[in-house]
Amino acid sequence: MNSKKQQQKIAKFLFKKSLDQEGTVNAKNVQKVLKEIVARKPPQLLHILKIYKKITETALAKEQIIIESAQKTANFKKLEAKLQERTGAKRIIFKINPSIVLGTKITHGDRIWDNTLEGKLKRLTIND
Repeated sequence: MNSKKQQQKIAKFLFKKSLDQEGTVNAKNVQKVLKEIVARKPPQLLHILKIYKKITETALAKEQIIIESAQKTANFKKLEAKLQERTGAKRIIFKINPSIVLGTKITHGDRIWDNTLEGKLKRLTIND
């Protein structure tokens, strides 16, 4: 029976095999790793896969930035370059969110920069 530490160690090893030379998650490598691990059927396979999935999702979230705004901004390319430079993110996804009245909301991994009107109003009411 594998302990949790052993399961985490295996999942981290699998995750490292899923990265490309630049250190980003590579879909082909993920497929190879999953085929290999399922073929071997180690004890506690389901738990190892759950840990592996969580590690991979966390890494993917850090590799991308989601920008939400009411409309596409004129200086989007400038903002994109600046964010990539500061965060090292590989992908930037721009979403038009009609519920945003004014401002932008930027999500990078588990960090959220909410510079929308709604976000500012919420912060004002929390501080009262």
